[in-house]
Amino acid sequence: MLTRRVTSQQPSLSRGAHSVNRVWMLSYECAGLAQAGGLGEAVAGLARTLAQDSKLEVTVFLPSHGRHLDKDLRTAYNLKDETTFIANGYRTGTDRVHYHYLAGIERGYRDSVHYALVKGLDGRTSKWLDDRTLYDSNVMFEKMSLFARTVKTYSDYLLATGSLSNLPDLIHAHDWHMIPAGVALKQSLEENRVRVPLVFTIHLLGRVSLPWHYASDAWCGIQDLQHDVRIGRKGVLTLGYRQVWEGYCHDSLERFGCYEANYVTSVSSSYLTDDVSEYVGSAITGKNGHVYNGCDWDNEEINSMVRVDQTSEKPIGLNDRYLNRWDLRRHLLTQSLAQAKPIVEDENNLGRSQEQQDQSKRLIEPFEEDGSLVLMTGRLSPQKGVDILLEAVPRVLKALPGTKFLFFLLPSNNPDSNKSTIMVAAGYPRNVRLIFGRDRPLYLLSYVAADVYAMPSRVEPFGISALEAMITGNPVVGADVGGLRETVLDIQKYGDRGTGILTPAEDARSLSSALISMIITMKIDESSQRGQVDMNYSMEEIPSKSFRELVGKNPRFGSMIRENGRSRVEEKFRWKNAGLLALARYAKAKQLSTKQMVYSKGGKSARN
Repeated sequence: MLTRRVTSQQPSLSRGAHSVNRVWMLSYECAGLAQAGGLGEAVAGLARTLAQDSKLEVTVFLPSHGRHLDKDLRTAYNLKDETTFIANGYRTGTDRVHYHYLAGIERGYRDSVHYALVKGLDGRTSKWLDDRTLYDSNVMFEKMSLFARTVKTYSDYLLATGSLSNLPDLIHAHDWHMIPAGVALKQSLEENRVRVPLVFTIHLLGRVSLPWHYASDAWCGIQDLQHDVRIGRKGVLTLGYRQVWEGYCHDSLERFGCYEANYVTSVSSSYLTDDVSEYVGSAITGKNGHVYNGCDWDNEEINSMVRVDQTSEKPIGLNDRYLNRWDLRRHLLTQSLAQAKPIVEDENNLGRSQEQQDQSKRLIEPFEEDGSLVLMTGRLSPQKGVDILLEAVPRVLKALPGTKFLFFLLPSNNPDSNKSTIMVAAGYPRNVRLIFGRDRPLYLLSYVAADVYAMPSRVEPFGISALEAMITGNPVVGADVGGLRETVLDIQKYGDRGTGILTPAEDARSLSSALISMIITMKIDESSQRGQVDMNYSMEEIPSKSFRELVGKNPRFGSMIRENGRSRVEEKFRWKNAGLLALARYAKAKQLSTKQMVYSKGGKSARN
């Protein structure tokens, strides 16, 4: 172990004690460039609001994933090669073989945010960093390692060229993929007498364990130096990085990140308390808080967009400027699905047999008739609970045979999971449609046409989709987990202020009952708006007693739920709100970093 100690007893080049003006965000994905799920949306949204609303200089660093080779993205993000910077070196494997790497950076700028894409400059390095697949484990850990070494070298480059004004005031590492880079960068800056606090946000626990060699100077670039680290109630101790990794974290990447970060956040208070704290233990004692995600969708703008797109050829035969929600729904279900052209990043995951291709095509054919629409979007993963909703389908159809279910999904990395989901969905040809991939116009139309949004997640740290559903007027029927407890106001608890229903996790029977209650409520509301009395459905058929009472008092209760959802997002969950929370956490991280520096100077650190 190297014995040199990282300390701040030498003069520090760090800026003002509590000021944060320049932030380096480290992320494995970012919406607009490379995205697989909510992480990319969260990083892009937070970066944008901090840059535009709070006037910080924000740079998002991420592996290129080959996106710098896309001509349209190069133009959209004004990407340019940083020609004077090259990361050139060797990594040493457990086999003691030295592996050469040569990496560079593409700098870009869009919507007030700076971007830095880490790319390969030779064949071996490009093989990893520029691979377009995001979450293939055979590629991901190589990307993480090369990214960490390159970002660390980039900070050394800025120091060597005297570009101190381009160094960050704070490092914000998003999720476990960025822990090697975040810690290596923080350590390297401290070695050069620049103290920069590290904030670590856990968007979703990966519970990943790796041997010390992976993080070490041999591979990712973290030197095994003595340094001061806060160990829960033990206070600040002087330990080696390997000692923290193996002795206190037991090889857990996320625990290590929590110990080494000056401040730890997650995306909801519930997830931070119930899941993160339970897993990482005392590593976050006295230095944790939540930063909600946000949603900047504009409901009126989306409605205008989809109505122009969908009526340009007047396929519904209406000339009115205003189209009701049910008009859009009918058009979506009976016509627009025929125009679906989803883009799939990796079609190999969908299965390539002719039978599977034929089934996939049938699952995006239009329905023969209109009906109440339940929408679900997201990635096909066990976390999201697509299988739970499919299990609830037959119970819903028994009560409401005309109900339609539309799944708008990003495929799983597991081809078998995609195939089995296609097989189950194909069993309901009159009621279920499944779209794998991205089709932005159809996706937005689905949100403004749906009657109910389903979110049966097993785990949901936050759930941006719930905000997107509510701002577009969809009541949410979801699981009583994580962030959904804080975004969705359960009607069974909040009455006429509610925005949806929360049911026990992994309970398809409760989910189906809640869906039936909500669908009938929305049907009665629709009939009331049309000036009709729907004799097929009555309040007595609503399973939920609280719903029956509320609908009995107000047949337009469905419209009230829609408006409640829109208002809740507007008031509590815009990205600007998230940015203000982040600024408060940044200030606390800076304060704790300064406090630890003073503590170290006082010589009070204990050796273990």
